[in-house]
Amino acid sequence: MPTPPLPSVKSLVLADQVFRQAETGKLCIIGVFDKIFCSRFPTLHPSLGLFIRVEDAEGEYGVRIEFRDSADRVLGSFEGMTLQVNDRLACVSFGFQTEGLPLPGPGRYFFKLFFNDQATVDVPVDVQQMPPPGRSQP
Repeated sequence: MPTPPLPSVKSLVLADQVFRQAETGKLCIIGVFDKIFCSRFPTLHPSLGLFIRVEDAEGEYGVRIEFRDSADRVLGSFEGMTLQVNDRLACVSFGFQTEGLPLPGPGRYFFKLFFNDQATVDVPVDVQQMPPPGRSQP
């Protein structure tokens, strides 16, 4: 059996929630962002969704998403997902919801997406300390 081609990632969006609507089958993306503000560290981010859209894929893929810090240390790994694509010309979208994402301190973090253990893209998210009450953000 030939090795499936590495999918081309066309979109990876961070949001508060990503879910499939039962009635229509549509993916819903609620609360898009690229920064997280925290009042204290270390902390756990309660919930974060990822919307992913790929094309130029065909076959079965094991999907893994790693959450890494700026020193490339893996802080969380989300595995066990499978993506089946039957038509190489199709665009395929899927969502994933995390819970309890560890944030040891302010800085830049990354989500790294893998298909069949091959890395595809890194998507950054900046984590910042919330200013004390009465102070505005820089």
